[in-house]
Amino acid sequence: TFASSLFWLAPGTSYDVRVTVSDPDGVSGGAQLTTTFSTRSGTLPEPTLTLYVSPSGSDAPSNPGTSPGSPLRTIQRAANLAAAGTLISIAPGVYRESVDVPTSGNAAQPIVFRGSAPGVILDGADAAIDGGVAWTAAGSGVYWTAVTFATNHVVTDLGRLYSHDTLPDLTNLAVNTPPGGFWFDGTGMRLYVKLAAGGSPAARQMHVARLEDGFLIDQKSFIRVENLEIRHYGADLYGKGVYLRYADDCAVRGSRIHDVEVAGVWIKGGSRNLVEDNDLTDTAIFGWPWDSTKGSSAENNGVVMTNEVGRGNVIRRNRFRGTFNGIGPCGSDAPLSGDVTVETDIYDNDFRQHTDDGLEPEGYCANVRIWGNTVTDVHMAFAVAPAEIGPLWIVRNVAYNFGNTRTSQQDGFTASALKINSDFPQPIGPLFLYHNTLLTNAPATDAMALLNNGVSTYITAGNNLIAGTQYALYKVNPVLLNWDWNDLFTTDASRYVKWMGTSYTTPAAFRAATGLEGNGIAAAPLLVAPGSGVFRPQPTSPLLDRGRPMPGIDDGWVGTAPDIGAIELLFGDGFESGGTGRWGGVAP
Repeated sequence: TFASSLFWLAPGTSYDVRVTVSDPDGVSGGAQLTTTFSTRSGTLPEPTLTLYVSPSGSDAPSNPGTSPGSPLRTIQRAANLAAAGTLISIAPGVYRESVDVPTSGNAAQPIVFRGSAPGVILDGADAAIDGGVAWTAAGSGVYWTAVTFATNHVVTDLGRLYSHDTLPDLTNLAVNTPPGGFWFDGTGMRLYVKLAAGGSPAARQMHVARLEDGFLIDQKSFIRVENLEIRHYGADLYGKGVYLRYADDCAVRGSRIHDVEVAGVWIKGGSRNLVEDNDLTDTAIFGWPWDSTKGSSAENNGVVMTNEVGRGNVIRRNRFRGTFNGIGPCGSDAPLSGDVTVETDIYDNDFRQHTDDGLEPEGYCANVRIWGNTVTDVHMAFAVAPAEIGPLWIVRNVAYNFGNTRTSQQDGFTASALKINSDFPQPIGPLFLYHNTLLTNAPATDAMALLNNGVSTYITAGNNLIAGTQYALYKVNPVLLNWDWNDLFTTDASRYVKWMGTSYTTPAAFRAATGLEGNGIAAAPLLVAPGSGVFRPQPTSPLLDRGRPMPGIDDGWVGTAPDIGAIELLFGDGFESGGTGRWGGVAP
């Protein structure tokens, strides 16, 4: 399969494109093909009708909810009444409900659920326990309370509690997971809690999930969820803040989704969905042991995409904090439409403090583009094990201090900017890494560790800064590398590259043995202040003008050549994205 991408296109714009095919074995048919296409508009349409919802409202059948002076009581009632072109304007307050959206909008007339002001909260936790209930001491610091519903998710004001398998495990806190743990007895309908710091749960704010999902949008289209706080869902095994199930052209925007069991936003199938400008966070998980968290209900994601993910989904400008993984953007199978590629874009997001992977493009990743993201304090920055079919593009991202986690420093797992090792037979790639800044100061951490097992095709890398504190490159996987024009650097003067069991302590020895990095450098990058989030090269940095021009990837540079890394020090007026701030190191 041959697939490629055009970067830095403008929204709502028509383009003519010409593809020229050149092959030393000859070309069957025309060597050039032309077509036209248009990018999607950057403006979302507004509904024309309004329903109002307030905690003081009424769901009486006689109340149409069309007047702000006579609002509905529940979001679900508004969803049941909404037709295409309806805005559900939700007043501040706590709504303890799970909303199942029964009707689709259309391209010109969407259905929009929108918080009218800050403080609109969808809460999946039980109101009575939130309000305070009696807890009975069971000994050894364990307390219990009777419940009338099953639950698999408990959060306190100190953070998320770990779900133990048995009461003895909880009593002994077999898994050291501050701030503590819980066990639900489904036979006796009791919830047992033990806080790591001791004391009764009655002295804490307890949020016990009794609902599974915040929003369920099942096989619907043109639905938007905006400006809401969504929290504490997960009564069963797969609690989700917003569940887009085979839904198309939907959006989750400007919302705070936190302390949800498995996924802030789950996209199962579906095309052209948009997740933008959200805070997707969790508490406590970042400090938990990897072995205990992996495979548990806390192996969660801010956003996850599964099954036959459709084409054209976009995840942008979100803030991810504290989930096990930041995002899993690839499904398991090709789109139901029969298309080969998925055309997923993940850009301008900020990922921090993930126990495992910042970005985990694993599965059916065919023309997935990851660009302009910042990843900090994670175990693996990009896990592509396996990202099958390809191509997968990782362009202009910053990954900083990967390996600065308990997983890497205490639990004994090898960190890396890129993970390719897997136990699956599917090949990884092709994979393209261009103009990334991959830099860690975490102790004894390889910048790039390409480990076994797994089957790989090839990785093409150019104009990247790849710098660590142990080996710049540690490779035991037989994956083919097409690498040049990179800065491979380590602060460990006794190491440089370890390649299939052989150590090379100098760039010259590495080049002579492998033929790679003939135009590369090995120099301290001299960035302005990476610890403060400023990854721009200093005026004296060796990265300046040391890259290779890549038309369509780094157009607009000033000087004799592009700079190495994600941040270009200077740009000319012709940069195709329309601005110089992003690549010039200024926060977007």
